[in-house]
Amino acid sequence: MKKLFLSTAILLVMALINVSFADGLETFANYPEDGNSYQDGSFTGQDGSTWEYWQCRGDQPITDETPCLGKDRTPTSEVTSGTIADGLGTFSFDYMQAFSTSVNLDIYVNDILVGNVTSNGEQGVIKNSGDIVADIDGDVTVTFVQNNTGAGQVSIDNWAYTSFGGGTPDPEPTNYPTDFSALANGTNISLEWTDAVGAQLPSKYIIFAGTSASLPVPVDGTPVTDDSDLSDGSGALNISYGAEAAMFASLMANETYYFVIYPYTNIGTNSDYKTDGTAPTADATIGNIQTIESEDFDDLTFGNWTPISVVGDQVWEVIDSYGLGGTPCVKMTGYDSGSSTTFANEDWLISPLLDLDTFTSANITFWNAMNYTGDDMELKVSTDYDGGGDPYSATWTNLSYTMSPGGWTWTESGTVDLTSYIGPSVYVAFFYTCNDEGSKTWEVDEISIMGETEVGINSTFDMAAQISIYPNPSSGMVQISDPENNFSNVTIMAITGSIVKEVKLNSEISMIDLRELESGIYFMTFTDKNSEKQVSKKLIIQ
Repeated sequence: MKKLFLSTAILLVMALINVSFADGLETFANYPEDGNSYQDGSFTGQDGSTWEYWQCRGDQPITDETPCLGKDRTPTSEVTSGTIADGLGTFSFDYMQAFSTSVNLDIYVNDILVGNVTSNGEQGVIKNSGDIVADIDGDVTVTFVQNNTGAGQVSIDNWAYTSFGGGTPDPEPTNYPTDFSALANGTNISLEWTDAVGAQLPSKYIIFAGTSASLPVPVDGTPVTDDSDLSDGSGALNISYGAEAAMFASLMANETYYFVIYPYTNIGTNSDYKTDGTAPTADATIGNIQTIESEDFDDLTFGNWTPISVVGDQVWEVIDSYGLGGTPCVKMTGYDSGSSTTFANEDWLISPLLDLDTFTSANITFWNAMNYTGDDMELKVSTDYDGGGDPYSATWTNLSYTMSPGGWTWTESGTVDLTSYIGPSVYVAFFYTCNDEGSKTWEVDEISIMGETEVGINSTFDMAAQISIYPNPSSGMVQISDPENNFSNVTIMAITGSIVKEVKLNSEISMIDLRELESGIYFMTFTDKNSEKQVSKKLIIQ
């Protein structure tokens, strides 16, 4: 065991005082790691059960032995308890932001999300979660897991808990919610409802979703895990009472999705769903929006894209990290690290042939990051390139996109309209230049080219092109640009579908303060003033 300094001893005494009435205390005294490398392993907890951990280090202690969960690790950093008998009432623990990135840590009990803790630039500050209520009977396990790839390294210690205290759970809710509706906007579907009223209010709702109208009915005492991915034809979301909205994103074109909502009280084995009578249902159909070309470079190849070097020995390359969310991406620079020298370069990254003849509108979106000084990367389009490898044999037109401000900030390009270039032979390209006096490094990821076969007034693509978000990713202050002042309000939703904020838009430029939000992925849904149609855009909070 490491030497116990006076300050550490004081902290430990304080922790013991704070949990003097707890049924159990885990100080991680048997956690074996003490270095700065990330390891997977197991150890015996102080209750005798076997704890497991993945991608954790041990050199950022709170009091002596302390697991520190890593940032953007594969597999995701996690600490899971052994089986705890007799259930779980409440618990609390100490945590600390280990480095510069803020904490965003989820806590699950038997796969049910019961808590989340965060920090805000508080490196080295020891915080306490406060009491987190579980109230789950029977055998339980507790899991501490990073919320997303951007969640910062976090040390956890002094986990104190009480056993399930019994008592009388709340009865099932009296009534269902009303006015349950579904609205398709692009490839997303927004759900809205009016909260249930009555003698017994729900604590949450479970929404089942799927491509079949035959949807599950929840069973008392059986919690349902969140699943927002409908690519397999089914999913579910637990939404808190008071939210009155949810969203499912990135859905398939030409597909009808069905939804049903049930209110419930309590959690875990005490979950009590209202299932008598008729539960509210809704459905919506995603229109004729098709993915024409999509490339994320996650297989470490260029996919269908072709790099062409015209000047210089430096070339476009696929790198296995540093992309959006720590995934692979493509990179171009004129800097040679071996000789510490910058060379003049001229390089293209050209799409495959895009046959847009059957589409009435099309667009491209992508993410870009940049650092250092030099020329900007250009986005170009051509309708007469022959694909033969000589880009100068064709006519190319520059397209405007939202550029990264630098500092490796990943920025969404915005919706870049290709409708004016629709035809049977279209190419788009990323064009890079630099001289021997300066070279920006550019990275590109998550390229998506979409087409729509039926377009009317206020089409999804037209609407998306009318509005922009900057910066994205953001540290919290977001500028909304709506040059024609077409949109009345914006709703910000978490990736789970729950609404976290609604803001009215009254001008061409609006500043929105989202600094209270946790790091992660959000969706911003904008509502048109006249048609009430909606369009959604992704926002990343760092």
